Amino acid sequence: MKLNQKLAVTTAGVALGLTAMKANPASAAVITVDFTITDVTQNAAYGGPPLTIEQPLSGFYSFDDASTPVIVPPPSLNLSLFPLTDFNFNFLGRQFSLADISGYGGTATDLFISGSQVESNTVQTNFSIFAIPRPGFAEPRFNATAIRGPFVYSISGKPQLSQRTTTPVPEPTTIGGWLLAGLFSIALKKKAASQKQ
Repeated sequence: MKLNQKLAVTTAGVALGLTAMKANPASAAVITVDFTITDVTQNAAYGGPPLTIEQPLSGFYSFDDASTPVIVPPPSLNLSLFPLTDFNFNFLGRQFSLADISGYGGTATDLFISGSQVESNTVQTNFSIFAIPRPGFAEPRFNATAIRGPFVYSISGKPQLSQRTTTPVPEPTTIGGWLLAGLFSIALKKKAASQKQ
Protein backbone atom coordinates (compact mmCIF):
# COMPACT_ATOMS: atom_id res chain seq x y z
CA MET A 1 0.00 0.00 0.00
CA LYS A 2 1.34 3.42 -0.93
CA LEU A 3 1.95 6.08 1.70
CA ASN A 4 -1.04 8.15 0.50
CA GLN A 5 -3.30 5.10 0.81
CA LYS A 6 -1.95 4.38 4.30
CA LEU A 7 -2.57 8.00 5.23
CA ALA A 8 -6.14 7.80 3.96
CA VAL A 9 -6.82 4.63 5.98
CA THR A 10 -5.31 6.18 9.11
CA THR A 11 -7.36 9.36 8.65
CA ALA A 12 -10.53 7.30 8.31
CA GLY A 13 -9.61 5.39 11.46
CA VAL A 14 -9.06 8.60 13.39
CA ALA A 15 -12.40 9.94 12.19
CA LEU A 16 -14.17 6.76 13.32
CA GLY A 17 -12.36 6.87 16.67
CA LEU A 18 -13.35 10.47 17.26
CA THR A 19 -16.95 9.64 16.32
CA ALA A 20 -16.94 6.84 18.88
CA MET A 21 -15.54 9.22 21.49
CA LYS A 22 -18.35 11.67 20.80
CA ALA A 23 -21.00 8.96 20.90
CA ASN A 24 -19.58 7.39 24.08
CA PRO A 25 -18.17 10.17 26.27
CA ALA A 26 -15.89 9.25 29.15
CA SER A 27 -18.17 8.81 32.13
CA ALA A 28 -16.20 6.59 34.51
CA ALA A 29 -14.77 8.50 37.45
CA VAL A 30 -12.91 8.14 40.71
CA ILE A 31 -15.15 9.83 43.24
CA THR A 32 -13.89 11.11 46.60
CA VAL A 33 -16.31 11.58 49.49
CA ASP A 34 -15.57 13.33 52.78
CA PHE A 35 -17.26 12.06 55.92
CA THR A 36 -17.69 13.66 59.32
CA ILE A 37 -18.96 12.14 62.55
CA THR A 38 -20.84 14.38 64.96
CA ASP A 39 -22.67 13.93 68.26
CA VAL A 40 -19.86 11.66 69.50
CA THR A 41 -20.50 10.06 72.89
CA GLN A 42 -18.42 7.59 74.92
CA ASN A 43 -18.93 5.20 77.80
CA ALA A 44 -16.12 3.46 79.69
CA ALA A 45 -16.51 0.08 81.33
CA TYR A 46 -15.26 0.07 84.94
CA GLY A 47 -15.27 3.87 85.11
CA GLY A 48 -12.24 4.76 83.02
CA PRO A 49 -11.25 8.42 82.56
CA PRO A 50 -12.84 10.09 79.50
CA LEU A 51 -10.89 9.88 76.23
CA THR A 52 -9.98 13.08 74.43
CA ILE A 53 -12.01 13.09 71.21
CA GLU A 54 -11.81 16.11 68.93
CA GLN A 55 -15.14 16.70 67.25
CA PRO A 56 -16.17 16.34 64.56
CA LEU A 57 -14.23 13.26 63.56
CA SER A 58 -13.44 13.36 59.85
CA GLY A 59 -11.96 11.37 56.99
CA PHE A 60 -12.47 10.54 53.33
CA TYR A 61 -12.83 7.60 50.97
CA SER A 62 -12.64 7.12 47.20
CA PHE A 63 -14.11 4.62 44.74
CA ASP A 64 -14.17 4.01 41.00
CA ASP A 65 -17.76 4.04 39.74
CA ALA A 66 -16.73 1.82 36.79
CA SER A 67 -15.63 -1.01 39.11
CA THR A 68 -17.80 -4.04 39.84
CA PRO A 69 -20.21 -3.31 42.69
CA VAL A 70 -20.33 -5.55 45.75
CA ILE A 71 -23.81 -6.86 46.60
CA VAL A 72 -24.53 -6.49 50.32
CA PRO A 73 -26.45 -9.47 51.77
CA PRO A 74 -29.23 -10.24 52.24
CA PRO A 75 -30.41 -9.73 48.63
CA SER A 76 -33.66 -8.27 49.94
CA LEU A 77 -31.70 -5.13 50.90
CA ASN A 78 -31.11 -4.47 47.18
CA LEU A 79 -27.91 -2.65 48.13
CA SER A 80 -24.73 -2.60 46.03
CA LEU A 81 -21.59 -0.67 46.95
CA PHE A 82 -18.28 -0.06 45.17
CA PRO A 83 -15.01 -1.37 46.64
CA LEU A 84 -12.99 1.54 48.01
CA THR A 85 -9.77 2.61 46.27
CA ASP A 86 -8.61 4.91 49.09
CA PHE A 87 -9.52 5.56 52.72
CA ASN A 88 -8.21 7.91 55.40
CA PHE A 89 -9.49 8.37 58.95
CA ASN A 90 -7.68 9.65 62.06
CA PHE A 91 -9.41 8.21 65.11
CA LEU A 92 -8.07 8.38 68.68
CA GLY A 93 -4.55 9.04 67.43
CA ARG A 94 -4.64 6.05 65.07
CA GLN A 95 -4.38 6.66 61.33
CA PHE A 96 -6.65 4.24 59.48
CA SER A 97 -5.98 3.57 55.80
CA LEU A 98 -7.34 1.20 53.18
CA ALA A 99 -5.20 -1.60 54.66
CA ASP A 100 -7.04 -1.33 57.99
CA ILE A 101 -10.61 -1.66 56.77
CA SER A 102 -12.82 -4.59 55.90
CA GLY A 103 -16.47 -4.89 55.02
CA TYR A 104 -18.11 -3.68 51.87
CA GLY A 105 -17.59 -0.18 50.44
CA GLY A 106 -19.51 2.90 49.42
CA THR A 107 -21.02 5.23 46.89
CA ALA A 108 -21.33 9.02 46.84
CA THR A 109 -24.21 8.78 49.32
CA ASP A 110 -23.72 5.43 51.10
CA LEU A 111 -20.93 3.90 53.20
CA PHE A 112 -20.86 0.51 54.91
CA ILE A 113 -17.44 -0.49 56.29
CA SER A 114 -15.54 -1.50 59.39
CA GLY A 115 -11.92 -1.15 60.41
CA SER A 116 -9.54 -2.16 63.17
CA GLN A 117 -5.93 -1.88 64.28
CA VAL A 118 -4.05 -4.52 66.24
CA GLU A 119 -1.36 -3.61 68.75
CA SER A 120 0.52 -6.21 70.82
CA ASN A 121 -1.65 -8.96 69.28
CA THR A 122 -4.80 -7.29 70.60
CA VAL A 123 -7.37 -5.24 68.76
CA GLN A 124 -6.99 -1.87 70.47
CA THR A 125 -9.23 0.26 68.25
CA ASN A 126 -12.04 -0.69 65.90
CA PHE A 127 -15.01 1.04 64.33
CA SER A 128 -17.85 0.60 61.88
CA ILE A 129 -19.71 3.14 59.77
CA PHE A 130 -23.19 2.37 58.53
CA ALA A 131 -24.49 5.31 56.52
CA ILE A 132 -27.38 4.36 54.24
CA PRO A 133 -29.77 7.34 54.46
CA ARG A 134 -32.70 5.71 52.69
CA PRO A 135 -36.10 4.44 53.85
CA GLY A 136 -36.02 0.87 55.11
CA PHE A 137 -32.50 1.09 56.54
CA ALA A 138 -31.34 1.66 60.10
CA GLU A 139 -30.37 5.16 61.13
CA PRO A 140 -26.83 6.04 59.93
CA ARG A 141 -24.48 5.23 62.76
CA PHE A 142 -20.83 5.23 63.80
CA ASN A 143 -19.83 2.69 66.44
CA ALA A 144 -16.37 2.09 67.88
CA THR A 145 -14.56 0.27 70.66
CA ALA A 146 -11.23 1.32 72.14
CA ILE A 147 -9.15 -0.58 74.69
CA ARG A 148 -6.89 1.66 76.72
CA GLY A 149 -5.16 -0.18 79.53
CA PRO A 150 -7.77 -1.95 81.69
CA PHE A 151 -10.61 0.16 80.30
CA VAL A 152 -12.91 -0.60 77.39
CA TYR A 153 -14.62 2.37 75.76
CA SER A 154 -17.76 2.26 73.64
CA ILE A 155 -18.01 5.25 71.29
CA SER A 156 -20.84 6.23 68.97
CA GLY A 157 -21.83 9.10 66.69
CA LYS A 158 -23.68 10.16 63.55
CA PRO A 159 -21.90 9.98 60.16
CA GLN A 160 -22.54 12.47 57.36
CA LEU A 161 -21.21 12.16 53.80
CA SER A 162 -20.29 14.92 51.36
CA GLN A 163 -18.99 14.31 47.82
CA ARG A 164 -15.83 16.31 47.24
CA THR A 165 -14.24 15.49 43.89
CA THR A 166 -14.73 13.53 40.70
CA THR A 167 -11.60 12.58 38.74
CA PRO A 168 -12.39 11.43 35.17
CA VAL A 169 -11.03 8.07 34.07
CA PRO A 170 -10.60 7.61 30.29
CA GLU A 171 -12.98 5.11 28.70
CA PRO A 172 -11.55 2.54 26.22
CA THR A 173 -13.02 4.51 23.27
CA THR A 174 -11.16 7.60 24.44
CA ILE A 175 -7.87 5.71 24.69
CA GLY A 176 -8.51 4.24 21.22
CA GLY A 177 -9.08 7.71 19.82
CA TRP A 178 -5.79 8.95 21.29
CA LEU A 179 -3.98 5.93 19.84
CA LEU A 180 -5.37 6.60 16.37
CA ALA A 181 -4.46 10.27 16.62
CA GLY A 182 -0.89 9.24 17.49
CA LEU A 183 -0.73 6.91 14.47
CA PHE A 184 -2.00 9.74 12.28
CA SER A 185 0.80 12.07 13.45
CA ILE A 186 3.41 9.34 12.81
CA ALA A 187 2.05 8.84 9.28
CA LEU A 188 2.30 12.60 8.63
CA LYS A 189 5.94 12.62 9.81
CA LYS A 190 6.78 9.70 7.52
CA LYS A 191 5.14 11.44 4.58
CA ALA A 192 7.11 14.63 5.26
CA ALA A 193 10.36 12.65 5.52
CA SER A 194 9.72 10.82 2.22
CA GLN A 195 8.93 14.12 0.45
CA LYS A 196 12.29 15.54 1.59
CA GLN A 197 14.08 12.52 0.13
